[in-house]
Amino acid sequence: MSNNNLPSDGSASEPAAHSHPSALEVSLENDNSSAAKLSLLVLCTGSFILLVVLMLFSGDKAAHALADEQSMVIENAKVNVQALFIQEAYTKQRKVYGLIESAQQANLGFELSGVIEQTLVSEGERVVKGQSLAVLDTQRLLAQKKEVSAALVKAKADAKLASLSAKRTAELVKKRLEPEQRLDEARAALDAANALVNEVKARDERLDVEIQKSHLVAPFSGQVVQQFLDSGTVVSTGQAVFSLMADVDLEARIGLPAQSPLALTQGDRYSLSFDGKAVPSTLISLAKQRNRGTRAIDALFVIDAQAAQEVYLMPGDIVSLSVDVEIEKQGAWVPISALSNGVRGLWTLFVIDKSTGSQVIQPRSVYVEYMEQERAFVSGAIAQGELLVIGGLHRLTPNQIVQNVQVINTARN
Repeated sequence: MSNNNLPSDGSASEPAAHSHPSALEVSLENDNSSAAKLSLLVLCTGSFILLVVLMLFSGDKAAHALADEQSMVIENAKVNVQALFIQEAYTKQRKVYGLIESAQQANLGFELSGVIEQTLVSEGERVVKGQSLAVLDTQRLLAQKKEVSAALVKAKADAKLASLSAKRTAELVKKRLEPEQRLDEARAALDAANALVNEVKARDERLDVEIQKSHLVAPFSGQVVQQFLDSGTVVSTGQAVFSLMADVDLEARIGLPAQSPLALTQGDRYSLSFDGKAVPSTLISLAKQRNRGTRAIDALFVIDAQAAQEVYLMPGDIVSLSVDVEIEKQGAWVPISALSNGVRGLWTLFVIDKSTGSQVIQPRSVYVEYMEQERAFVSGAIAQGELLVIGGLHRLTPNQIVQNVQVINTARN
């Protein structure tokens, strides 16, 4: 029965031949696909290159247009300038320093040599004029005092005897019992005896003075600021025992440089500085000669007493004074806003150059001599009357042409 299902002419193999293409047909199909892909790749590459070229040309034109627009904005922008004024010197403030001292201060010592028996005051203690501060050992002087007292008694006795002898001799001479020469001798002896009495009295008074000088007393009211020696010390004549400072206004002694004293007036009030605080003072004297050590001129200021107490000012403190000093240097004052960084320690200014008929920005290298607050004194390649650009330097470049120039300040500094 299975043989009846199969055709006899081989038709069963024909459908199988149609289901699988031949090798030639497959080869043709592959060639067509590769050609299509290559064409597509070429087309894409060409399109990309064309797009890039278009973008480059388009961007370059936009950049040029933007640069031209910015150049026109800068060229037409307002440029503020001021005329330079060249001067031969400039004045700067200089801070000078001085020392606070007491108007009256002395180192006190005995006029005699000896041993200090007792010190009666201590450091920091306040004393009044005439108060005893220390005492020397006076035993030797007291012994001499007794000796002189005895000598004085003897001298007075001798003088009394000489006086009586002279009276008797005068009576005898009057009765012609003695020659007049005896009377002269008696009177001379009386004079000698009286002279001896006076001599002994003088010695006694000298000892009284020495005993008095053995007490060291305060010559003025004030404060004992230092004690140099203690009891039991052997001192020589004039050797300091105490340092006494008077209760008076404090003074400041300041050395002024060069010609700055010419700017100060005696009797005027000036503000000194101590620890960042202002201290009012009055100039009371200016030295007529320079200090040999510092070559400065000493100026003496009296400190306001109340101000000294408020800032707790004491002798030995340092105060300062700002004075004007003239420096001989050719240059000009310029605003700090007109300066820009240069090279090798120099600075740069921009000026308007009109020599070509246009207003061209030109740089000038300068050296900053002195700077204060919002201005600086500069020297260098600048000329009288040149127009200095004082602002907006970040928008300017050398050799740039500007149109809208406005002079805002031509006053001399």
